[in-house]
Amino acid sequence: MTDRCTFGVIGLGAMGGGMARALIAAGYPVLGVDPDENARQSALNAGVRADCALVELLADADVIPICLPSEAALLDVYGAIADHPAPKPQTIIETSTIAPDRAKAFAEISRGSGRRHLEACLIGLPKDAAAGQLYHFVGGDPDVVTAAGAFLDATGRGFAHLGDVGCGASAKVLNNAIGNITMLAFTEAIVASQRLGLDPAAFVRSVAEASGAGMSVVFERHARWAVSSDNQPPTPINHKDMHELGRMLGGNDIAFSMMGEATRIVGDLPGNRGLVQAYARQLHARD
Repeated sequence: MTDRCTFGVIGLGAMGGGMARALIAAGYPVLGVDPDENARQSALNAGVRADCALVELLADADVIPICLPSEAALLDVYGAIADHPAPKPQTIIETSTIAPDRAKAFAEISRGSGRRHLEACLIGLPKDAAAGQLYHFVGGDPDVVTAAGAFLDATGRGFAHLGDVGCGASAKVLNNAIGNITMLAFTEAIVASQRLGLDPAAFVRSVAEASGAGMSVVFERHARWAVSSDNQPPTPINHKDMHELGRMLGGNDIAFSMMGEATRIVGDLPGNRGLVQAYARQLHARD
Protein backbone atom coordinates (compact mmCIF):
# COMPACT_ATOMS: atom_id res chain seq x y z
CA MET A 1 0.00 0.00 0.00
CA THR A 2 2.85 2.37 -0.80
CA ASP A 3 0.46 4.62 -2.73
CA ARG A 4 -1.53 5.31 0.43
CA CYS A 5 -0.73 8.07 2.92
CA THR A 6 1.33 7.41 6.02
CA PHE A 7 -0.20 8.41 9.33
CA GLY A 8 1.83 9.61 12.30
CA VAL A 9 -0.15 9.43 15.55
CA ILE A 10 1.15 11.59 18.38
CA GLY A 11 -0.18 10.14 21.62
CA LEU A 12 -0.83 6.40 21.84
CA GLY A 13 -3.00 6.29 24.95
CA ALA A 14 -6.52 4.90 25.18
CA MET A 15 -7.95 7.06 22.39
CA GLY A 16 -4.85 7.75 20.30
CA GLY A 17 -3.76 4.13 20.47
CA GLY A 18 -7.25 3.03 19.48
CA MET A 19 -7.24 5.32 16.45
CA ALA A 20 -3.80 4.01 15.45
CA ARG A 21 -5.21 0.47 15.53
CA ALA A 22 -8.18 1.49 13.41
CA LEU A 23 -5.82 3.03 10.84
CA ILE A 24 -3.72 -0.14 10.79
CA ALA A 25 -6.90 -2.21 10.30
CA ALA A 26 -7.81 0.02 7.35
CA GLY A 27 -4.47 -0.83 5.71
CA TYR A 28 -2.48 2.32 6.33
CA PRO A 29 1.14 2.48 7.49
CA VAL A 30 1.19 4.16 10.90
CA LEU A 31 4.01 5.78 12.85
CA GLY A 32 3.48 6.64 16.50
CA VAL A 33 5.11 8.38 19.43
CA ASP A 34 4.30 8.38 23.13
CA PRO A 35 6.45 8.91 26.24
CA ASP A 36 4.86 5.90 27.96
CA GLU A 37 6.70 2.63 27.30
CA ASN A 38 3.60 0.48 27.83
CA ALA A 39 1.62 2.54 25.31
CA ARG A 40 4.43 2.25 22.78
CA GLN A 41 4.74 -1.51 23.27
CA SER A 42 1.01 -2.02 22.92
CA ALA A 43 1.04 -0.03 19.69
CA LEU A 44 4.06 -1.95 18.40
CA ASN A 45 2.21 -5.20 19.05
CA ALA A 46 -0.66 -3.87 16.92
CA GLY A 47 1.61 -3.07 13.99
CA VAL A 48 2.31 0.60 14.66
CA ARG A 49 5.89 1.70 14.14
CA ALA A 50 6.07 3.21 17.60
CA ASP A 51 9.85 3.25 17.97
CA CYS A 52 10.45 6.45 16.02
CA ALA A 53 11.25 9.91 17.37
CA LEU A 54 8.88 12.87 17.12
CA VAL A 55 11.19 14.65 14.65
CA GLU A 56 11.22 11.56 12.45
CA LEU A 57 7.42 11.35 12.53
CA LEU A 58 7.10 15.03 11.59
CA ALA A 59 9.39 14.40 8.63
CA ASP A 60 7.86 11.18 7.32
CA ALA A 61 4.11 11.24 7.98
CA ASP A 62 1.56 12.69 5.58
CA VAL A 63 -1.29 13.02 8.08
CA ILE A 64 -0.54 13.64 11.75
CA PRO A 65 -3.37 13.04 14.26
CA ILE A 66 -2.59 14.40 17.74
CA CYS A 67 -4.30 13.00 20.84
CA LEU A 68 -2.67 14.14 24.07
CA PRO A 69 -3.96 14.39 27.66
CA SER A 70 -2.45 17.67 28.83
CA GLU A 71 -1.72 21.17 27.68
CA ALA A 72 1.93 20.77 28.67
CA ALA A 73 2.30 17.82 26.31
CA LEU A 74 0.55 19.73 23.54
CA LEU A 75 2.79 22.76 23.99
CA ASP A 76 5.86 20.55 23.64
CA VAL A 77 4.53 18.98 20.44
CA TYR A 78 3.48 22.26 18.85
CA GLY A 79 6.85 23.72 19.79
CA ALA A 80 8.45 20.91 17.75
CA ILE A 81 6.00 21.53 14.90
CA ALA A 82 6.95 25.20 14.86
CA ASP A 83 10.67 24.34 14.90
CA HIS A 84 10.41 21.83 12.02
CA PRO A 85 8.66 23.27 8.93
CA ALA A 86 6.72 20.83 6.78
CA PRO A 87 9.06 18.96 4.40
CA LYS A 88 6.10 18.08 2.14
CA PRO A 89 2.31 18.56 2.10
CA GLN A 90 1.09 17.52 5.53
CA THR A 91 -2.09 17.77 7.55
CA ILE A 92 -2.28 18.08 11.33
CA ILE A 93 -5.48 16.67 12.84
CA GLU A 94 -5.97 17.83 16.41
CA THR A 95 -8.21 15.44 18.37
CA SER A 96 -7.25 16.34 21.96
CA THR A 97 -9.86 17.77 24.31
CA ILE A 98 -8.88 21.44 24.45
CA ALA A 99 -10.43 24.87 24.77
CA PRO A 100 -11.63 26.64 21.61
CA ASP A 101 -9.06 29.42 21.98
CA ARG A 102 -6.29 26.84 22.30
CA ALA A 103 -7.60 25.03 19.23
CA LYS A 104 -7.28 28.26 17.23
CA ALA A 105 -3.80 29.01 18.57
CA PHE A 106 -2.53 25.53 17.69
CA ALA A 107 -4.02 25.84 14.22
CA GLU A 108 -2.01 29.01 13.68
CA ILE A 109 1.18 27.21 14.68
CA SER A 110 0.44 24.38 12.24
CA ARG A 111 -0.26 26.79 9.42
CA GLY A 112 2.82 28.83 10.27
CA SER A 113 4.89 25.67 9.82
CA GLY A 114 3.44 25.15 6.35
CA ARG A 115 0.95 22.44 7.34
CA ARG A 116 -2.81 22.25 6.95
CA HIS A 117 -4.78 21.98 10.20
CA LEU A 118 -8.07 20.38 11.17
CA GLU A 119 -9.73 19.79 14.52
CA ALA A 120 -11.63 16.53 14.87
CA CYS A 121 -12.98 16.35 18.42
CA LEU A 122 -13.72 12.80 19.52
CA ILE A 123 -17.09 11.53 20.67
CA GLY A 124 -16.88 7.96 21.92
CA LEU A 125 -15.01 5.54 24.14
CA PRO A 126 -11.64 3.82 23.70
CA LYS A 127 -13.40 0.72 22.35
CA ASP A 128 -15.04 2.90 19.70
CA ALA A 129 -11.65 4.35 18.75
CA ALA A 130 -10.16 0.88 18.25
CA ALA A 131 -13.18 -0.24 16.22
CA GLY A 132 -13.14 2.85 14.00
CA GLN A 133 -16.54 3.89 15.37
CA LEU A 134 -15.89 7.35 16.78
CA TYR A 135 -17.93 10.39 15.84
CA HIS A 136 -16.01 13.58 15.03
CA PHE A 137 -16.97 17.21 15.64
CA VAL A 138 -14.91 18.82 12.90
CA GLY A 139 -13.69 22.40 12.55
CA GLY A 140 -11.57 23.78 9.71
CA ASP A 141 -11.50 24.75 6.06
CA PRO A 142 -13.65 22.60 3.76
CA ASP A 143 -10.67 21.66 1.59
CA VAL A 144 -8.84 20.36 4.68
CA VAL A 145 -11.89 18.31 5.64
CA THR A 146 -11.72 16.73 2.20
CA ALA A 147 -7.98 16.10 2.57
CA ALA A 148 -8.61 14.38 5.92
CA GLY A 149 -11.21 12.04 4.46
CA ALA A 150 -9.07 8.91 4.85
CA PHE A 151 -8.63 9.60 8.57
CA LEU A 152 -12.30 10.41 9.16
CA ASP A 153 -13.43 7.31 7.27
CA ALA A 154 -11.00 4.93 8.98
CA THR A 155 -11.54 6.12 12.55
CA GLY A 156 -15.19 7.15 12.59
CA ARG A 157 -18.76 6.24 11.86
CA GLY A 158 -19.49 9.80 10.85
CA PHE A 159 -18.66 13.46 11.38
CA ALA A 160 -20.21 16.90 11.43
CA HIS A 161 -18.33 19.84 9.90
CA LEU A 162 -19.42 22.61 12.27
CA GLY A 163 -17.41 25.58 10.96
CA ASP A 164 -13.94 26.99 11.50
CA VAL A 165 -11.35 25.64 13.93
CA GLY A 166 -12.68 26.17 17.44
CA CYS A 167 -16.27 25.26 16.56
CA GLY A 168 -15.59 21.57 17.10
CA ALA A 169 -14.08 22.24 20.52
CA SER A 170 -17.05 24.41 21.52
CA ALA A 171 -19.49 21.75 20.35
CA LYS A 172 -17.69 19.05 22.34
CA VAL A 173 -17.78 21.09 25.56
CA LEU A 174 -21.50 21.73 25.06
CA ASN A 175 -22.15 18.10 24.16
CA ASN A 176 -20.37 16.96 27.31
CA ALA A 177 -22.24 19.58 29.34
CA ILE A 178 -25.50 17.91 28.32
CA GLY A 179 -24.14 14.62 29.64
CA ASN A 180 -22.87 16.16 32.88
CA ILE A 181 -26.16 17.97 33.55
CA THR A 182 -28.00 14.72 32.87
CA MET A 183 -25.82 12.99 35.48
CA LEU A 184 -26.60 15.67 38.06
CA ALA A 185 -30.32 15.43 37.29
CA PHE A 186 -30.65 11.66 37.57
CA THR A 187 -28.47 11.63 40.70
CA GLU A 188 -30.92 14.02 42.33
CA ALA A 189 -33.83 11.83 41.21
CA ILE A 190 -32.20 8.70 42.64
CA VAL A 191 -31.53 10.35 46.00
CA ALA A 192 -35.09 11.74 45.97
CA SER A 193 -36.45 8.24 45.32
CA GLN A 194 -34.95 7.07 48.61
CA ARG A 195 -36.36 10.03 50.51
CA LEU A 196 -39.79 9.19 49.08
CA GLY A 197 -39.60 5.64 50.39
CA LEU A 198 -38.40 3.78 47.29
CA ASP A 199 -35.51 1.36 47.09
CA PRO A 200 -33.06 3.49 45.04
CA ALA A 201 -31.38 0.46 43.44
CA ALA A 202 -34.78 -0.85 42.36
CA PHE A 203 -35.63 2.59 41.02
CA VAL A 204 -32.45 2.63 38.91
CA ARG A 205 -33.27 -0.83 37.53
CA SER A 206 -36.86 0.14 36.76
CA VAL A 207 -35.84 3.27 34.85
CA ALA A 208 -33.38 1.22 32.79
CA GLU A 209 -35.87 -1.58 32.11
CA ALA A 210 -38.71 0.80 31.22
CA SER A 211 -36.48 2.58 28.70
CA GLY A 212 -38.70 5.64 28.89
CA ALA A 213 -38.02 9.34 29.21
CA GLY A 214 -35.52 8.87 32.02
CA MET A 215 -33.34 6.39 30.16
CA SER A 216 -30.27 7.44 28.17
CA VAL A 217 -26.80 6.24 27.30
CA VAL A 218 -25.50 8.40 30.14
CA PHE A 219 -27.96 6.84 32.61
CA GLU A 220 -27.05 3.35 31.43
CA ARG A 221 -23.34 3.95 31.95
CA HIS A 222 -23.33 5.94 35.17
CA ALA A 223 -26.54 5.76 37.24
CA ARG A 224 -25.45 2.64 39.12
CA TRP A 225 -22.75 4.64 40.87
CA ALA A 226 -25.37 6.59 42.80
CA VAL A 227 -26.35 3.39 44.65
CA SER A 228 -23.10 1.41 44.56
CA SER A 229 -21.03 0.67 47.66
CA ASP A 230 -17.93 0.43 45.46
CA ASN A 231 -15.96 3.59 44.86
CA GLN A 232 -16.59 5.18 41.49
CA PRO A 233 -13.29 5.86 39.73
CA PRO A 234 -12.43 9.56 39.47
CA THR A 235 -13.80 11.33 36.40
CA PRO A 236 -11.54 14.38 36.02
CA ILE A 237 -12.81 14.99 32.49
CA ASN A 238 -16.18 16.03 33.97
CA HIS A 239 -14.51 18.73 36.05
CA LYS A 240 -12.35 19.80 33.12
CA ASP A 241 -15.32 20.09 30.78
CA MET A 242 -17.49 22.02 33.22
CA HIS A 243 -14.64 24.37 34.09
CA GLU A 244 -14.22 25.08 30.40
CA LEU A 245 -17.99 25.52 30.02
CA GLY A 246 -17.94 28.16 32.74
CA ARG A 247 -15.06 29.92 31.03
CA MET A 248 -16.88 29.82 27.69
CA LEU A 249 -20.11 31.18 29.17
CA GLY A 250 -18.33 34.03 30.94
CA GLY A 251 -20.92 36.53 32.08
CA ASN A 252 -23.70 34.66 30.29
CA ASP A 253 -24.15 32.04 33.02
CA ILE A 254 -27.25 33.88 34.23
CA ALA A 255 -28.84 33.70 30.79
CA PHE A 256 -27.99 29.99 30.72
CA SER A 257 -29.02 29.34 34.32
CA MET A 258 -29.01 25.52 34.19
CA MET A 259 -25.52 25.32 32.73
CA GLY A 260 -24.29 28.01 35.10
CA GLU A 261 -25.67 26.19 38.15
CA ALA A 262 -24.30 22.85 36.94
CA THR A 263 -20.88 24.43 36.54
CA ARG A 264 -21.05 25.65 40.14
CA ILE A 265 -22.20 22.27 41.49
CA VAL A 266 -19.44 20.32 39.72
CA GLY A 267 -16.86 22.89 40.78
CA ASP A 268 -17.77 22.27 44.45
CA LEU A 269 -17.44 18.47 44.20
CA PRO A 270 -14.21 16.67 45.16
CA GLY A 271 -12.14 15.65 42.17
CA ASN A 272 -10.96 12.37 43.67
CA ARG A 273 -14.27 10.58 43.11
CA GLY A 274 -16.57 10.05 40.14
CA LEU A 275 -19.12 12.79 39.50
CA VAL A 276 -22.29 10.76 40.18
CA GLN A 277 -21.12 9.24 43.44
CA ALA A 278 -19.60 12.48 44.69
CA TYR A 279 -22.85 14.36 44.09
CA ALA A 280 -25.00 11.57 45.58
CA ARG A 281 -22.93 11.62 48.76
CA GLN A 282 -23.09 15.40 48.93
CA LEU A 283 -26.88 15.25 48.66
CA HIS A 284 -27.13 12.52 51.34
CA ALA A 285 -24.95 14.62 53.64
CA ARG A 286 -27.64 17.32 53.58
CA ASP A 287 -30.21 14.97 55.18
